[in-house]
Amino acid sequence: MNSLCHKKWLSALDECDAHITRIQHAIDHLAEKLPLTKEVYDFLSDTDIAYIDQIVFRFSKLQDTIGNKIFPLGLVLLGEDIEARPFIDLLNKLEELRLIPSSSKWMDWRELRNDLTHEYPDIVEDRIDALNNLKAALSEILQVYQKIKTIVANTSSV
Repeated sequence: MNSLCHKKWLSALDECDAHITRIQHAIDHLAEKLPLTKEVYDFLSDTDIAYIDQIVFRFSKLQDTIGNKIFPLGLVLLGEDIEARPFIDLLNKLEELRLIPSSSKWMDWRELRNDLTHEYPDIVEDRIDALNNLKAALSEILQVYQKIKTIVANTSSV
């Protein structure tokens, strides 16, 4: 196994784990307010908003790290040739290996990420819906992360 690839893999795992820890801390802080309603959202404190911002930021970073590092490195460590392949081909390979539910599901999660990062004051309901959908998406993404982490560890002696 390539030592550099192994080091990058471990670094990417650490990065993901840090994002997951911060997300969970913020979700724990907001537990009594979730799922959000318009009434609750309108009266969130500045601290609550900061925790929501933390969740959105870390969710985005987690998804970026998984997509840009964990997926390609994991495939390489599993012996797949990914050189010069577009991201959709990587997603299709991950789906074929049953490491993600489907490439379209990953794209749905990317769309949710994009919805969360764009705040439009006149469409608060859409933001609330996106924030409420984040928790379910996060659970599914964490399952994908754990699955690829376990399979790579068991297959490539990482």
